Formats: sequence, structure tokens, C-alpha cells
Amino acid sequence: MIVSSHQKGWKIINQRSHGLLAAMLAYQYDIDLPNDIIVPTIITIAEHDDGAEETNEEKNLTEAGAPRNFTVDDGSKKSDIKQKLAVMEMASAKCQLNALLTSLHIDFIFSDSKEAKNSELNKFLKDQVKNRKDILDHLEIDEKYANRLYRFVEWCDAFSLLICMDKIQPEGRKMEVSLSPDNQMNQTYYLEENVITVEPWPFKSNHFKVFYEYKIIEQLKFIRSRSLIQFVKARKSKERILP
Repeated sequence: MIVSSHQKGWKIINQRSHGLLAAMLAYQYDIDLPNDIIVPTIITIAEHDDGAEETNEEKNLTEAGAPRNFTVDDGSKKSDIKQKLAVMEMASAKCQLNALLTSLHIDFIFSDSKEAKNSELNKFLKDQVKNRKDILDHLEIDEKYANRLYRFVEWCDAFSLLICMDKIQPEGRKMEVSLSPDNQMNQTYYLEENVITVEPWPFKSNHFKVFYEYKIIEQLKFIRSRSLIQFVKARKSKERILP
């Protein structure tokens, strides 16, 4: 879950909603790719965090009882290998390109993390190196091309997270998004309230709308995860639309 403070309590965004926003950005991105590449790539962008029913997880609370943002360590020394295996199983069931890009994303997130010292995760990451090599051979594409595609995935993911986490600074202050597929660093900022722009502009249209869904949770503290789950399910989703 993506959790941020709100004047009424907590603002909670599911990872799947963030993934959908990332896919909307990808759909608008001006990149020349054939149909058999762009469609699986956008699907990867939309579903890269799918694999766990996050609202049903037992580690959704901090030690203080607040809803836990995904960036906050849950205190466990073990990485959730089952979730990563589930992500890869779903990706592989679609197509090899989806599996390749999903594997690259997992590597990007975890290969240099402290979690990688975990022997189970370390073995998984090493297995994925071989898996990616086999897929590249099967698809007959080179590593440079695959890395360009993954930069596209990562760029859309990063921009979506900046939006969902309310990280873009007010008053026109610029901040970096990420390296583009063509190794160009883009910056983003607010042109005016609720209107975001990017420099250099990477999209096909001069302007477009995107959205994400979120829920406002008025209760600040929970005794157990099950209580938070029930509270979240009882709340109606709201939309934030960005023109």
C-alpha cells in the first residue's frame, strides 16, 4: 500500500491503482515500438506489483498501529519470496517479454538492497539472471534493447510513484523523474494547481488526463491488521484526476 498522512487521517492507494496510472503514462509516452513489444510492455507496467493481495496482508501496520507505507520496513528479516514467485509466475504465463521485464524490475528493486543478503532471496535473484539470459536467447533480442525497454518500465513506474506519493514539489519547483528509455533525465513540476508538466516533454499529446483511485481512512491507529482491512473495504474509493 502507498500510505500518506491526510488532514482527515490517512490516504491509502493500492499498488494496483499506482500500476494503472503508470500504464496510462506509458500509453501516452512517445516511443516507437512494434505492437508485439509495446502491448506486453504496457501490461508489465500495469501489473508489475501484482502478486500479493496487499489489502489482506498481515503486515499492513507499523509497530505504532498506523497503516504501513510500502517503503517502511515491516521488521521482518525475511523477504517475501512467495510474492516474487507469484509475480514471476503470472508474468511468465502471459509471455516471455513480460517475464523478462518483470524479472528486470525485481532485480532493480532488490539486487542492491539489504534484503539481498538473505540466502533465499539471493538464490532467487541468481536464478533470475539465468532466466533472463534464456529469455533473451529465446526472443533473439540483445541486452541493450532489453535494458532500453526496462528503462521505459522504470520511468513510468517512477513518475507514477511521484504522483501517488505527492512527492512533486509545489510552487513550480522542479525534481527529477528518472532516466528515459533514451538516457535523458526528465524533470517534473506543477505548472499550476493539479496540472503537472515534464521537461523535456516525452508524450505524444500536448496534454492529457490520468487518474488514480484512493481511500481516506479516518482512524489513525489500529490494534490488528484485520481491523484495518475491514476499515479499508468499507470505504468508497475516490479519484484524483490530473488534466
